[in-house]
Amino acid sequence: MKKRKGGFTLVELLIVIMIIAILAGMMLLATGSATDSAEATRVINDLRGLKGAALLYYGDFMVWPSGNLVLALAPYFDRPFDTVRYTDLREYTINPTFIGFTLHSSAVTKQGVRNKLVAREVEAGLFDENGRPYTGGLHIFMHMH
Repeated sequence: MKKRKGGFTLVELLIVIMIIAILAGMMLLATGSATDSAEATRVINDLRGLKGAALLYYGDFMVWPSGNLVLALAPYFDRPFDTVRYTDLREYTINPTFIGFTLHSSAVTKQGVRNKLVAREVEAGLFDENGRPYTGGLHIFMHMH
């Protein structure tokens, strides 16, 4: 009987490579989901900041902001409003008053991000442009009250 030289057989190497590939694939899936969740959280936080700025405006002038909301609310933002990520900043009154924007940049318009927003619609109080619960469109709003 011959003694085996040190080293691995081809089958052993292939098994190790397959295990590493499976683990890498699982990591990529988890990372993509985490990125989408982080983007959804940022959208919700930006909406809350917008709502807070509108409430401060209302406290100063006793009317809801209208017209160019970016200019009207600029003094109330803690940082400049991100007009690259969001466009069409607007408010409207159905009953009650809503404020929101249109998702614009590719980072926030991905279907995965919108799916995460839909999953958090109830806890975050998200609505569409018709005042109905948010279902994944590009227009996203919050109650002002």
